[in-house]
Amino acid sequence: MRIKKIILQLSMILLGTSIIACSNKDKAEDKSTLRVDVGTEIPTFDPVLAEDGYTYRVINDLFAGLVDFDQANRPIAGMASSWDISSDGLIYTFHLRDGLKFSDGSQIKASDFVFSWKRLVNPKTGSSYAFLLKDVAGADAIIDGKASIDTLGISAPDDKTFIVKLSHPTNAFLNYITTPDAFVVSESAVKKYGSDWTKPQNIVTSGAYVLKEHVVNGYILVEKNPLYYQESIVSIPQVKYFPFIDANASISNYKTGALDTTWQNVPIDQYQTLKKQYPNELHTFPWERVEFLNLNMKLPKYANNAKLRQALAMSIDRDTLSSVVLGAGQTPLYGVVTPTIENGNYKDIRYSWADLSQEQKNAKAKELYKEAGFSTDKPLEITLKYQTNDLYKKVMIAITSMWQSNLGIKVTLVNEERKMLSQDWKNANYDISQGTWGADYNSVTTYIPMFICNNGNNRSHYCNPKYDALVAKAEATSDFAQQTALYKEALNIVMNDMPIIPLYEPTHQRLVAPRVQGYDIDTNYLDNVQSKWFTLSK
Repeated sequence: MRIKKIILQLSMILLGTSIIACSNKDKAEDKSTLRVDVGTEIPTFDPVLAEDGYTYRVINDLFAGLVDFDQANRPIAGMASSWDISSDGLIYTFHLRDGLKFSDGSQIKASDFVFSWKRLVNPKTGSSYAFLLKDVAGADAIIDGKASIDTLGISAPDDKTFIVKLSHPTNAFLNYITTPDAFVVSESAVKKYGSDWTKPQNIVTSGAYVLKEHVVNGYILVEKNPLYYQESIVSIPQVKYFPFIDANASISNYKTGALDTTWQNVPIDQYQTLKKQYPNELHTFPWERVEFLNLNMKLPKYANNAKLRQALAMSIDRDTLSSVVLGAGQTPLYGVVTPTIENGNYKDIRYSWADLSQEQKNAKAKELYKEAGFSTDKPLEITLKYQTNDLYKKVMIAITSMWQSNLGIKVTLVNEERKMLSQDWKNANYDISQGTWGADYNSVTTYIPMFICNNGNNRSHYCNPKYDALVAKAEATSDFAQQTALYKEALNIVMNDMPIIPLYEPTHQRLVAPRVQGYDIDTNYLDNVQSKWFTLSK
């Protein structure tokens, strides 16, 4: 009970208010503008460099791909009106719609997809999502810098036909290419302006909207693209995105009518009150995502000490974290993938000690901690980095309290803006860090890259060749049952190695104004959103 009391006291620490505020002008735009909180300043407008939900929310409006998706996250026809799949599952032939145009009026051709996909896998581009095309023939060698981008198994025999050759069949390919990184961009704009091509004055888009203004840490304004192929269904003339880091500021702006939708979470200490105050506007529903801690596996103190890694994992009280600190339907997580992905197909990926009482876990953690070479006289010292965010702050304070109380660990907390933390993940510039990963599609393969050696999304910098070999073997089979068994074998290796510490599976908590119509929020478990779905009531 003492630990819960400490956590409750710590969780009441107040954050400062956001420096961002919506102006009266925003209210005047009420009838024509959707006002959206995206949670932070997004790091890029370039689809191939996007790697988080904040950025996806904007890029889903600015760009489009061969395959679109509906509000239940299912692949549907996009710029390709149809496609054929060969009997062996290796050849996809996409047939583009008539009259496709970029926002500058130039024609969108099949060759533009060739350019865009080659750009995605090109190591010089530096996309951490190049793996989306890893099943395309030749992609692996290109991504590894061992082959020319011209060897990628794609072609455009004419302006309206785009052909993809896979190295092996996969059930998830269409899901992969609904991800913004695979969307089409203008070759002429990229080549003309280089890294400046995404500036408002230079950018050429392919989606429902065009970028008009970007005030760093202020707002992003987009306007309807009259040349978009589905222009007739786009109802809202403008969308304005605000980077509210402070959830309290986001809620305040929502209450005044300056925002139409908040971001993923409402302030923890306001959740119950808001639930009563806005029963039809506050939506809480499962989110296909893992929240965890990265252990920097480049550091010998973690890489060479399995007992320490397990002690750290076992001494975190996930039940208290989920029900007391968070308290909005989040569930404790004891595996490196969620028990809900693929409708529960991987729910058995779970620590053997998960069902022990927390007292038993703590006792075992103390034994392991001592065996790992630490004690109250010789405590482990940790610097724990996390994203500047009200929710994450409370979670990290709670974990700090648990580690200090249970093991006597000395913890220093450091918060960073998402853009800086992303760079620190890539450069292994941290001791232990907050980690988060949201599914891009309903397949376990959305989580698999997190543990592949040298993968751009492997933020713990873990590497076990046995894992990589099993994943490669799984990817090479078209037998679904065999593939599942191989993925499970691979994931159990990660479970044993413990490069990350799973914490909880989150929920969405989002306020949506009544005037926003057409948003089937409760079915969108991946939280992939497009403004073209919505209308604004008068």
